[in-house]
Amino acid sequence: MKSKIKIFLIGICILCISNSCVTNRQTDLLQEIEKSYPNASPEEYKIIPGDLLTITVYSMDKEAGELFAGYTPNFTWINNVDNTAQGAGQIRGQENTWQIRPIPVYADGNITFPYIGKVHMEGLTILEARNVISAKLDEFAEGTSADVNLSNRYFSVLGEAGARRITMNTTQMTIYQALALSGTISPYGDRTKVSILRQANGSSILKTFDLRSEDIVNTDFYYIQPNDVIYIPQGKRKFLGASTSFVGFVGLLTSVAGVIIFALRVI
Repeated sequence: MKSKIKIFLIGICILCISNSCVTNRQTDLLQEIEKSYPNASPEEYKIIPGDLLTITVYSMDKEAGELFAGYTPNFTWINNVDNTAQGAGQIRGQENTWQIRPIPVYADGNITFPYIGKVHMEGLTILEARNVISAKLDEFAEGTSADVNLSNRYFSVLGEAGARRITMNTTQMTIYQALALSGTISPYGDRTKVSILRQANGSSILKTFDLRSEDIVNTDFYYIQPNDVIYIPQGKRKFLGASTSFVGFVGLLTSVAGVIIFALRVI
């Protein structure tokens, strides 16, 4: 009977050690793990209520330019150094648009812009929004157009990759680029059930996929958009602590060995 108890205790200890280990199979990315994800091209971001749009107005008409002075960029002029030219000319340099105040998209999907009134933006891509606003400006003053950009370009990360909101330098990036910005995923993060929560068409869309599989490339799981929330849950193996260093592992083995020796002596 005592021998059976000893074997049982040793088995429990071995099981605990094996379950606390994290293998490359669980953490490596772009593995040949077959998944039946549908192929899809990346979707263009579509404007939703709550977005902030930076609208920059360009006009050939001086009076129209004065009317939209708060939305017209200031130009920086620099000398054009050219040995073949007689004297130094001037060319237009960088445009300073940081001072232009963003326009909010209200709950009804509209924006309110000076002199052209309400314009419906919800559901439009950035290019479509640019064309719509430019057309209305041209009706108001011929030769007037606009450039539209999304001001609130950010995504959020929760779970085993941290908890933060990160600014995007584009309206679209891959999941790997996003996670590279967020930082290291914990070894105990469950990469088989990564989720992306997205707001679209007035509702929430949840996409869950295996981050380790190379099959997510060129699918709609592969790309994130502004306002997305990426969630990486905790794996089931994290119950003996989160020490993954060599010293921590040796300490774990020593503790388990001590338990086994104690059990063998007592029983």
